[in-house]
Amino acid sequence: MTGLRVLLVNPPPFRRQEAYYDTPPYPRTGLAYLAGSLRTGGIDAQILDCKFERVGHDEAVRRIVQTGADIVGFTGFTNEVIQSASLAAAVKQALPTATTVIGGVHVSVLPERTLREFPGFDMAVVGEGEVTLVELVRAIGQGGDLHAIPGVALLDGHGNYRFGGDRERIADLAGLAEPAWELFPPAREYILHTQRGCPFQCPFCVNPNGRKVRAEPVERVLRQIAALEEKGCRSILFGDEVFTLDRERTLAICRGLVESGLHRKIRWWCVTHVNCIDYDLAKAMREAGCYRVGLGLESGDEERLKAIGKKTSVGKIKRVVSDLKRARLPFEGYFILGQPGETAETAESAIDFAIRINPDYPVFGIMVPYPGTEIGRMAAEGEGGYRLIARDWNDYNKQIGNALDFDGVDRRLLEKMQFQGYVRVFLRNLRLAGFLKFCWQYRSNGWTALGRIFGRRREGAS
Repeated sequence: MTGLRVLLVNPPPFRRQEAYYDTPPYPRTGLAYLAGSLRTGGIDAQILDCKFERVGHDEAVRRIVQTGADIVGFTGFTNEVIQSASLAAAVKQALPTATTVIGGVHVSVLPERTLREFPGFDMAVVGEGEVTLVELVRAIGQGGDLHAIPGVALLDGHGNYRFGGDRERIADLAGLAEPAWELFPPAREYILHTQRGCPFQCPFCVNPNGRKVRAEPVERVLRQIAALEEKGCRSILFGDEVFTLDRERTLAICRGLVESGLHRKIRWWCVTHVNCIDYDLAKAMREAGCYRVGLGLESGDEERLKAIGKKTSVGKIKRVVSDLKRARLPFEGYFILGQPGETAETAESAIDFAIRINPDYPVFGIMVPYPGTEIGRMAAEGEGGYRLIARDWNDYNKQIGNALDFDGVDRRLLEKMQFQGYVRVFLRNLRLAGFLKFCWQYRSNGWTALGRIFGRRREGAS
């Protein structure tokens, strides 16, 4: 034991605008894996998931101080990093003896900038954190050289940026500690990550886990599902980038769920690529308890699909949609408005394609120039018809953000088209009941979108 107490924190949301993400029904999976590794390494670790537990900023500070933690680790995607930084700064003031650490995708892409931009963070864990964080905590406890730890970044006493170098990605996921789910309140829904990496090269995705895919053994996956079911879980999202990338592995998981009877106790869904699913696989998944699959379609235009490197085609998308409908497996179709060189006409064609294929759950996002992506580079350099207008990192949100302007189409018009896209897919396909259910489920997002659209109109008229 190091004798140090570690508290891992998922910060409160900036504003409660997107219910499923800002007040999720599931705990933060990454913190469960980190805490599991810390505990396996003999380190006292606890978790405060502010989003899952509905804890606000002031209450979070009080609870963190109450723990008397020696090290407080924060996580954050790009549109969460400001909230993490605000909480870290407050913790530093209220608990000055604590060391604050930031991890996650955003700081992994922009480590030095993040540390300079947010002085509430003492140091950063870059990349996968399970091994790095254990080594960091031990080094802090033993007075070791923090600068030499791979994956650790910090500013020294003179303000110089110091980085221990990239840490190799964990090759064998079978050796990872089990996630410490017991540190959260019980949930009925969980996210499981059973593999890391994606071989595709979409220009809007940073792909923090690399191109080489590393998968957990089927037996470990089934064991984790069974353990969650015993905790009262009734629904699982597989958070893998492309869950069905390995067809035989996917079928083995499906067989295991059926043979164990878990398919009658657990509902699950996943995200995959059009090239990685067909009728037989979809049928096996549905029979194993899968109730939905998400597909990144992005566009219904052949040239645009080629330009963004989706390695698919309109014809392939149509065939897969037909397979899914024949297998009676509902699907989400993800579309991005604001592709490079987007115009009102090309955006309209994407919505028209969505109407034709009629996804059970249509999702229209507006392009976000995330740091570390090709789109982010293009926006920074004014390419692709992009103008970067983000005021801060909170604007980096696909549904309600405001990071880009577009030369070929007015952003307010694109936001109106985004909102209308949902309406048109449901109503043009005579799905009134589904539309009403969708509106109720995402009512907070809808009110935010309407406020932005009509609020801007009033601003322009005044």
